[in-house]
Amino acid sequence: MSEKPESKKKKSMSTETPVHTIREGSVAASIWRRQSPSGYAYYDFSLARSWQSLSTGSAGSSRNFFSRNREELIKVVDAATQWIAQHETSDRESLAA
Repeated sequence: MSEKPESKKKKSMSTETPVHTIREGSVAASIWRRQSPSGYAYYDFSLARSWQSLSTGSAGSSRNFFSRNREELIKVVDAATQWIAQHETSDRESLAA
């Protein structure tokens, strides 16, 4: 049996931590500070939904959502985009100073 080597992206993603997390109910937006190969820094965000099994009590996270998550998703996406816009503006201002 041969082992499949891990990709660089998977390794770097697992050691990365978000710079900010916004949570509304079971939905969370994790905001990440990234850097392009050319050196340009930027922010983006990922969404997740936490869950807990009623039968086993085990907990986890999913990238899939239900229609009942609509309001939480709207609030989290709005807050994440506002946070990013504010920090991009302050980052640009601090570079210009």
